[in-house]
Amino acid sequence: MGMSLASLSAESGGGPITVLLLAVLQGLAEFLPISSSGHLVLGRAAMGLKEGGLALDVALHVGTLVAVVLAYRRDVLRLFQDLFAGRFQMWLWLILATIPAAVIGLAFKDQVEAASQQVIVACAGLLVTATLLWIGESKRPKDSVLTEEQASHWGPLRWSDAITMGFAQALAIVPGISRSGSTISTAFLRGIDSVQAARLSFLMSLPAIAGAAILELPDLFEQGVGDLGTGWILGAMALSALVGFLALRTLILVLSKGAFRYFAAYCAGLSVVAFLFLR
Repeated sequence: MGMSLASLSAESGGGPITVLLLAVLQGLAEFLPISSSGHLVLGRAAMGLKEGGLALDVALHVGTLVAVVLAYRRDVLRLFQDLFAGRFQMWLWLILATIPAAVIGLAFKDQVEAASQQVIVACAGLLVTATLLWIGESKRPKDSVLTEEQASHWGPLRWSDAITMGFAQALAIVPGISRSGSTISTAFLRGIDSVQAARLSFLMSLPAIAGAAILELPDLFEQGVGDLGTGWILGAMALSALVGFLALRTLILVLSKGAFRYFAAYCAGLSVVAFLFLR
């Protein structure tokens, strides 16, 4: 959520090499619970990178969107099967979960853009992420073993979960607060096991990521792809999708292993180091 790592201009950091680096960072930080927006702010401060590269920004949004669709392709297919069959429960759940971030993001757009320039905000956000991850892990329910038939259903969908996880997703508008970390940790607090928590969290990301890309399309059509060229833009999108898919699958595998505490330690450590050396 928030600004993407693609907003760092390739012109200020080594051209195509920087493009590929940003694609890898975007793929990793978008899905691991370490906050892509927080890494953006700190990366800009540490390396003197500038904002820019709208085409790259859109491309990497699309790349991360592709990663989610690939990782949850069965669920995405089921969504459309439900739609054509007149079953709207999951669609309504996702819409309800998306409303808080959409409303807050639009209402506080200027404040968010101002916060994205401040290292201190990113440091504070990373500490919030670390706290959420630690609390979420401590409250994580024991995973249930699902049969193939049970896994083919959405499971119990409570409207209160959609609202609560939706507000957790809205928190990630603040640089440094991880979207995946906040939503999955909140799901744990709601008694949802890691398999269902991850599925709901990343399905929630589909409208959020797609919406961010769509909002940028008018400016993209006006500005074009810039100096990078279509080939590098498409290559970055593909690399972002690949790295994002691997990061997402890795997170799903380690969720039941208590890995959130390691991510919490990383976010807290990064916050302290950045506060000491970058503010």
